[in-house]
Amino acid sequence: MERGKQICKILKDIRKQIAQENDIEFVTSECQHKGDCAGTCPKCEAEVRYLESQLARRRSSGRTTRLVGVSLGLAAVAPALLSCDSMTTMGDPLPPQIDGMPLAGDPEHPQNVQLGENLIFDLIGHNQFMAAFAAGGWQQTEMYDVYPDGGLGEEIMSRIDGYVSIKFAVKEDKLKYYRSYNSKPVHDYAMLDFSYDEWANGLWIGNLHNFTVASINEEEMVCYGPVFSQQWAPEAFLGKYVFRHVGEEAVAEWDELHTEEAE
Repeated sequence: MERGKQICKILKDIRKQIAQENDIEFVTSECQHKGDCAGTCPKCEAEVRYLESQLARRRSSGRTTRLVGVSLGLAAVAPALLSCDSMTTMGDPLPPQIDGMPLAGDPEHPQNVQLGENLIFDLIGHNQFMAAFAAGGWQQTEMYDVYPDGGLGEEIMSRIDGYVSIKFAVKEDKLKYYRSYNSKPVHDYAMLDFSYDEWANGLWIGNLHNFTVASINEEEMVCYGPVFSQQWAPEAFLGKYVFRHVGEEAVAEWDELHTEEAE
């Protein structure tokens, strides 16, 4: 699929999710345009204006508008990204801006979407993701709060009493989730279903985690998901989670320690 069509599909899905989260009646139809495009059109812009008006109506009536958890973690910049590209009078696409940073279409980053200085999402195909994800295991090493302007809080994982880092490895078509507890000497595991949606960079792990994968390679995976430490940072709207890739030897050590399957 051409890049413009990819962008159009991603942003259409975002608009649908925002409407669903806010109980807004939203009907859309498949794009009938043939060939690649800039990622926007008058129909897309009309959907944007309708959704913005409905969100404004909710806010003016004192109702909460919910944008947390939107695909790609675009909650804070959703109005700027609901339509992809601003258009010049000549019809040439220009990348939209937030705080001077390109959100999409940046010539220096043709295969990602950039949201401010700290939020950069690669466009990760399913095969590309699975090739990296299914090799070895993953252990969480860092966790941050993310603010609406894209800024990161301090690394907070070590400051949370009783917090044990997430560890998991792919075993055939399941994910083995290694569980430990600081409060008691229990080391068990759970076999969970998992899936990856390339249209939303979405990684689902059982009913425990719903991450948006910003990047993945042979060394680390960066994800965004629900904010954990709301008590420290009530203004935060996302959490950033960094996982380090570990080899088969480390996974074998986990297997030796975690011998009981959780009920």
